[in-house]
Amino acid sequence: MQRVDVAINVYGKPRQTAVTLLSLLMHSGEHIGRIHFTLERRQPSGASFRSLIGHLGDRVVVHRPLFWFGVRPQRSKWLMRWSPYRQSLRYQHAWETSTAPYLFITHNDVLYEGDILGAMLGRVGEHVAIGPVGQCWNCPASYAQRCSPKSFMRFHPSFREWQQLARDHPGPRAAHYDRVVDPQRPWPLPECRINEWSMLVNQERARPLTMPHGNAVPLGALYGLDIGTQWFHDVLNSRASVEHFDIAAYATHAWASSTGGGHAALADRGIYHTEETRAATWLKQNHPDFPLTN
Repeated sequence: MQRVDVAINVYGKPRQTAVTLLSLLMHSGEHIGRIHFTLERRQPSGASFRSLIGHLGDRVVVHRPLFWFGVRPQRSKWLMRWSPYRQSLRYQHAWETSTAPYLFITHNDVLYEGDILGAMLGRVGEHVAIGPVGQCWNCPASYAQRCSPKSFMRFHPSFREWQQLARDHPGPRAAHYDRVVDPQRPWPLPECRINEWSMLVNQERARPLTMPHGNAVPLGALYGLDIGTQWFHDVLNSRASVEHFDIAAYATHAWASSTGGGHAALADRGIYHTEETRAATWLKQNHPDFPLTN
């Protein structure tokens, strides 16, 4: 049995989604078993994934959630009690149903250019997860040169120390810090998480800590400053550890974007079309057998 299942949440961008999965299979296919494909109930711009699902064949497990949450926070009592509600979160169906020892979570706008899974499997060890730690580019502790992706596991400021850092080096999202920082448990800091656009999860370690088995909220359940920040905070305060992994040699997130991120295309049809056209060009060059029609 392959050691890794893949979880991908899909909201639009069918051609970029195809690039993500086909490039991942091209470089890391030997490690991959099932591909858990969460197809959000709402889709922008008439997006269709029939061609991709058919092309990938029986290795794909398609999940269409009962609810569409977007980025709204969810009620914790329903997360614990009702699996259709909980599994409407973007990666949770795969999290609970995969039988592989590792789950690789990817955004649907990543271009893979090397065997990222082989490299991550070689370093994950007993950590709960491995991936690119951020978002230091927004964080007061990073501006003060007190913390970095390589040192955050050792940097545990008190709440007062954090307040002073935030006053001296306010980040672009400083107005939200009071809402999300727990004075009793300020670490990890509010910007801190593994960026789930390319994250390998050790299921033996992660499942017991995460709802419905543990107390950590699932990815995307409580949208602190980002999708994974609350889960990250919860598991690290359960004495788990994570490993920072720089993906630059293996993958590029938002590779087709001119803005450096994936959200702009969902609000601007011109940007969306441009990115999908770039993805179509990549597919024609690298997978000429892939059907570009719906």
